[in-house]
Amino acid sequence: MFDRRELLLGGAAALAGCTHAEASDAPDPATDARFRDAVDRMGQRSRRTRPFLLRRFDPARLTPEARILYEGLLPGAEADAALSEFAWGKSGAPYPVTHRNGTYRRAAEMREEDRPGIAVREINNDTNRLEGHAARGVIAPDFLIDATIPAVEAAQRRVAAVAERRFEPLADALTRQIETLRLLRARANSEAGVWRLPGGEDYYRLALQFQLGAPVDPREAHEKALARCRDLHAEADTLLRAHGLTHGDVGTRLRALAREERHLFADSAEGKADAVAYMNERLAHVRPLMASQIDGAAGAEAQVRLLPQAQEANGAMGRRQATNYLVDLGAIRSRPRWTLASVVHHELIPGHILQAPHERAAAPSEMQLRHALGYSEGWSTYAEQLADEAGAFADDPLGRVGYLQWMLFRMARVVADTGIHAMRWSRERAVAEMTALQGESIAFVSIEDDVVRFCAQPGAFAAQGLAALHLSFRSPRMSCCWRLTIRSGAR
Repeated sequence: MFDRRELLLGGAAALAGCTHAEASDAPDPATDARFRDAVDRMGQRSRRTRPFLLRRFDPARLTPEARILYEGLLPGAEADAALSEFAWGKSGAPYPVTHRNGTYRRAAEMREEDRPGIAVREINNDTNRLEGHAARGVIAPDFLIDATIPAVEAAQRRVAAVAERRFEPLADALTRQIETLRLLRARANSEAGVWRLPGGEDYYRLALQFQLGAPVDPREAHEKALARCRDLHAEADTLLRAHGLTHGDVGTRLRALAREERHLFADSAEGKADAVAYMNERLAHVRPLMASQIDGAAGAEAQVRLLPQAQEANGAMGRRQATNYLVDLGAIRSRPRWTLASVVHHELIPGHILQAPHERAAAPSEMQLRHALGYSEGWSTYAEQLADEAGAFADDPLGRVGYLQWMLFRMARVVADTGIHAMRWSRERAVAEMTALQGESIAFVSIEDDVVRFCAQPGAFAAQGLAALHLSFRSPRMSCCWRLTIRSGAR
């Protein structure tokens, strides 16, 4: 299903880390240097020519480290080139304007460095593309347009409220875009998947390969994710029964557990402080466990802090800031204690906060950043598994239930994304299947809204889960005392 790669800590998103590749019979330093230089400059070349330029190099003449880079870049570059041949879509996004993408999002910020005239041109270009796509039979589903129109309307109101003459053309361009979306809404249907579009099945396969950075059969990915969900359900069933929850399927019992008052924090300043303290306690707990597995884990700077109330009110939904994770507890009553430890492992150690400095130190090229986009989240999801295998939940069976539910959330995304675009599921079926697999939403986004995201960004969220699944199947067990040494300068 996947090509041979194990993209670990330093190279998760940027393919900048180094693990192991088959030894070359005769690595040539000069060829290796030319290859790395070509990769650094490849972002300046057209998407169509990049696979050809990569294939000019014989991977057998590269060092193991460079071969990982070669094998990591080529599948994504090939998919990117093939997507560029479609008369619709861009970089795996089939629709020019949605609630998730479009120039209107940046234009409405009206930054000082932006030029209103350029923003007007780009907004009009997006609107022209909407019309051109529609002429080719490519119109977003009605429910996606329903989510998009309010987003563009809000942007138009922000611009119009400035009441400056130089922004009037921008407000007019946004008004034209809204009118175009309304006209398309009248022509749209409710079919969720891109399979209904010209060449849509191939488009989805390529979009998934572009996001993942590896060839993948969507139907095979669907079955593998379902199999993983069955395994996770079996583990969760045992833990839930031990807790006294024996009635109903796993999804039903997870919903019941989420409502148990004794596991909820108070919706107050004190309750939020307690939640942050608990998360920092779990962070301290996992450090020595990971120290024998990943160099630098014990002493890495990392801390959980509370997201400022102003950012919470603005819908920031948590963010990483330097070496801190600012947790959003605005809906604290929907974030039971047992769900928070995995957030620590995903966002901090051994997840994003631990990985990010290695990626920055590697100074990845544009090509490295463009391809295998799913691996940043893939690593951090896999990091949760590493923490579990190291014993992070040995003293916390309900915390392990939370870990299993977070994994179900990611695998359910793979199931639903591939279900919509490859298995021809309706939006309603995707919502029902995700609900059955994971219970209530454990993330900031509702299951219903998550499914709409899959329709706007085919393959993007499935790739994240598949990257974690790939790493999960490839890694040695922690019990084998596997030790990963990061080389920050690896390229």
